[in-house]
Formats: sequence, C-alpha cells, structure tokens
Amino acid sequence: MGRIKTIMDNNGFWRDIPPIDLTGRRCRAVTEHGTVIEGRLEYTLSRVTQFPDEPVLEQLSFADVLQPVILNLNGDHVGNRLCTGYVSLEEVG
Repeated sequence: MGRIKTIMDNNGFWRDIPPIDLTGRRCRAVTEHGTVIEGRLEYTLSRVTQFPDEPVLEQLSFADVLQPVILNLNGDHVGNRLCTGYVSLEEVG
C-alpha cells in the first residue's frame, strides 16, 4: 500500500484543474483492489435542480466504466476528489 500512496501523492495533477479541462486526457487509474484502468477521461455535468445558481456535480470517467474517477461536487472547479474505490490517477500522455 505504501507504493500506491506514493504514486497518488506524486501525481495529483488533477486536483486543482477545472474538470472540463481534464476531458480527453489519457490517464491511468489504480483501484483499491489493484485493477489498472487506462484511457481518456470523459466529462459529465449534472445539476441538482434547473436553477442556475444551484450546485452542480462534475464527473470524469473512463469510457465503459460506470464508476467515475473524479468528482467535483461544488461546481467551483477546485477541490476535485478521487472517487471511492480508486487509490491513484496519473496522466500517461
């Protein structure tokens, strides 16, 4: 687990970038069970209500993987969170 924590700490490039700006980047994620997922990130925006001032949910996922890898719950483009079940995310090119 120590190696995985080191990878996560050294590759937090995604933490402060607006989620929409991460769309299309080729990344590799490792799950807590050691599964490696590699591919391009896809962006999804959801609103809780139809009011423009209400919070939004931004998600980044890999194609054909139901579980998102990054969430931003505030819609303020800061403080992206790695989703439960993942231990690291790094850009691979």
